[in-house]
Amino acid sequence: MLQSDAPPAIVSPWTASPRPWDQRYWFAQHRAFVARARRGGIDVIFLGDSIVELFPIAGRDVWERRIAPLGTVVDFGIGGDRTQFVLWRVQHGELENSGARVVVLMIGTNNLDTAPPQSIARGVAAVVGAIRAKLPNAVVVLNALLPRGRSDDPARAQLAAVNARIAALADGKHVRWLDAGAGFVDASGTIAPALMPDLLHPSARGYERYATALRPVLLETLAKGR
Repeated sequence: MLQSDAPPAIVSPWTASPRPWDQRYWFAQHRAFVARARRGGIDVIFLGDSIVELFPIAGRDVWERRIAPLGTVVDFGIGGDRTQFVLWRVQHGELENSGARVVVLMIGTNNLDTAPPQSIARGVAAVVGAIRAKLPNAVVVLNALLPRGRSDDPARAQLAAVNARIAALADGKHVRWLDAGAGFVDASGTIAPALMPDLLHPSARGYERYATALRPVLLETLAKGR
């Protein structure tokens, strides 16, 4: 199932591909996620990049107080991942036999440097479609890309364009839309360093803001699935 030789060239954000750097570590994380999924009994899977991966680490307190008590919750985030890498992971066992009722997906910000918004949105759509194929009875909580950089950073306009496109993937039933970005910026669009010290990754306070937006959606979705 896993290839140890050089991966194929990355064709696009919507073409599944193993990550072409840090392969040994990346594959080790992937194998651990596959093994955990196979044991089953999971309620919620968090899937995505470093913002997902760091939630139970940088946001440990809020994770343990407000997220972990919701059921059996696992974090399958890998720093540096893009849409095509998460798509590959989904297609290669990270959801199978998990029994997950909810998949919280946040991916795409790492594609901003290499792809236009329409391509990134297509990649996100491919990931959502793959999740739905693997877990047809689960709900995908699709997250908007969080604001990043200074208010005049060109990435702001790019991510806004991505968000406008991927919001349309939500049907309110199988795919729920969550945009927590307003909690990270003030009226001028500035991100407070206390919430995102590097203007990309949330701090503990930032994850508290995110959890405030996310927890009600998880509570409602999990209650409906019982």
